[in-house]
Amino acid sequence: MKVAPCRWIRSETVMKWWKLLAVWLATMLLGADQLFGAPAISSFSPTFGSSIDGYITIHGSGFWPGTLVVKFNGVRDYTAGVTTENGEIVVKAQVPTNAPNGSNPIYVEVGGSGTYSAEDFTVIGTGPYITGFSPSIGGGGAAVTISGAHFENPLTVKFNGVTAPPTNTGSYTSFVVNAPAGVTTGPITVTTAFGTYTSVTNFHVPPVVTGISPAAGRTGTNVIITGSSFLDTTAVRFNGLDAGSFNVLSNGAIRAGVPVNATTGLIRVIAPGGSAYSSGNFVVQPTITGFSPGFGPVGTSVTVTGANFNVGTPVVKFGSTTASTPTGVTFNQLTVAVPSGATNGPITVTTTDGTVTSANFFYLPANITSFTPNNSAPGTTVKITGVNFIGATNVSFDGASVSFTVTNNTTIGATVPGGVTTGLIRITTPAGTATSGGLFYGFPVITSFNPTHGLPGTNIAIIGVNFLGATAVRFNGTPAANFTVASNAMINATVPTNAQTGPITVVAPAGTNTSAADFVLDYTANVAVSVTDLPDPVTVTSNLTYTIVVTNRGPFPAPGVTMSEMLPASVVLKSATTTAGSLNTNANPITANFGQIGVSNSVFVTIVVSPQTEGTISNFVSVENLYLDPNPANNTAVTFTTVEPFPLLSIRLVNTNLVQVSWPAALANYNLEFKPLLATTNYWSNVVTAPQIIGNESVVTETNVGAMKYYRLKK
Repeated sequence: MKVAPCRWIRSETVMKWWKLLAVWLATMLLGADQLFGAPAISSFSPTFGSSIDGYITIHGSGFWPGTLVVKFNGVRDYTAGVTTENGEIVVKAQVPTNAPNGSNPIYVEVGGSGTYSAEDFTVIGTGPYITGFSPSIGGGGAAVTISGAHFENPLTVKFNGVTAPPTNTGSYTSFVVNAPAGVTTGPITVTTAFGTYTSVTNFHVPPVVTGISPAAGRTGTNVIITGSSFLDTTAVRFNGLDAGSFNVLSNGAIRAGVPVNATTGLIRVIAPGGSAYSSGNFVVQPTITGFSPGFGPVGTSVTVTGANFNVGTPVVKFGSTTASTPTGVTFNQLTVAVPSGATNGPITVTTTDGTVTSANFFYLPANITSFTPNNSAPGTTVKITGVNFIGATNVSFDGASVSFTVTNNTTIGATVPGGVTTGLIRITTPAGTATSGGLFYGFPVITSFNPTHGLPGTNIAIIGVNFLGATAVRFNGTPAANFTVASNAMINATVPTNAQTGPITVVAPAGTNTSAADFVLDYTANVAVSVTDLPDPVTVTSNLTYTIVVTNRGPFPAPGVTMSEMLPASVVLKSATTTAGSLNTNANPITANFGQIGVSNSVFVTIVVSPQTEGTISNFVSVENLYLDPNPANNTAVTFTTVEPFPLLSIRLVNTNLVQVSWPAALANYNLEFKPLLATTNYWSNVVTAPQIIGNESVVTETNVGAMKYYRLKK
């Protein structure tokens, strides 16, 4: 049965005498110099307690004289007083009933001057309190002594939640209890009728490892270790090597990281209660941390670094192609040659403990085998096929970088750039630059040519772009005699025989382009025209025949020869014929198109007209051809024709003896003839009398005597 502690009996009279007695005793024993000054706390005992426990003795100095104030966790103990103990002035105090639980310094104040203890005093409740237990390690059945306070019967003891066999306290401040079967690491809990208290430290039981997950991994892999009694674990080791880090998730689980250079073996958990091993090995798989060089052709010697390569004979693959057996194999390094048939891809190392694939690719030189189409408009996609395209960093058309998509290791889709020029396609990868075997063709463009004119046989430089691969050059449709593609920007061509003035055309794989300007052929052709009239003079309404002759006097055949003939307005067209070409007689002037006239060749045109009025009429003719005419003076001709009136005689009797014969004066080329008889045996004779011009008539006056006369006009 609990024995109640002594209580301090307080009354005004008793207190007064006690204080006087304490001062006298202190003066006698210690001297006045120890009684005065600020209070100081050197120690106190016990270090914990509650309101139902005995007094706490506080050692120090400066506790008298003056009003004494003692506080526990901020609450004043009004029972506190000063007394002497073994010749020392001490303070006797008790935990107030309303002081909160917890650890804090004790506060002492004397005469308004206060101080705090250097150490904490722990205010506990009225229930049980554990200060410690021994031993701290054990298993089921181990006898454990628990120290503390308020251990009153009946009480219940639990080890990490598992109830220990019933026990009785042998002391108010300690007792012995056997750890229960199935105990695991954890705190000890004591429960009495006045409350429950759990130890701040754990009772440690030897750990047990029941499982690991995953059972295989590599440096950095987080492994969950399951079992029991893992609390306060101090170390986790992988085949003897401390884990890179670990975290006790619970009493039954630990998360541990596989350390650098770990090897396959057992996992060990070390805790205060002992250590435990996993039942099976944790397999440390090989690890690749890098390789050098990062690219190269078949046969390149590559050093792979990492860990756990020396378990069995490692097998190395470049992508899906197996390399020959590596050399120089150590725990963290091996050397291997790039095998034939390897393509861009990761490096894989396989050992007895597993397989690892590098995070990065090993790159082999790229190769372009084909592309399609070989020409297309800007913005379209060209499919490029080959090998080792993965990792490509640039695609260019004749040096111009383009946007592209790597479909896979053998295919790239590239967008044709604006203003693309004919040239090679190049793909840049970490292992170098691959160049196409053929050209991608841009649309040809002619910007100029020099010289701009000449004769067949003249060498012409055609300037522009995208001429590579050109298959034809034409001069106004006539193929060049020969041509040479000097560069993508220039073609040298020879003007062909029979070429005509007109544009130059270049035919290339990406299309056909024609120059905006004409190439002028310096051909010359001296085309001459002449015109004659018959008869001249001609009688009104009689037929007048114009004969026009158009002749090419060279030196080249004259192409596109045309004629224009302006007829007199007073004539009526009767007929028109030509020995070549065609005539258009629907209007005046009459026009003709003779086509080409060879050197020294002529075309004859016959025009028959009927003059309708007297006088002089003219016929004007002009010709031209498509070539330069060196003598334009003979390109025109004109003829003048006299149109005479009808040769009619007018005979009248002037008087009995005179007769007048008259005819148009315009008929100056006519003679007046006569004969006396119309018989064919008689001949015409000229009238000897000279005519006189009267007005517009020629007049002859003769005597009207003698024989009869017949008159006529005769040229």
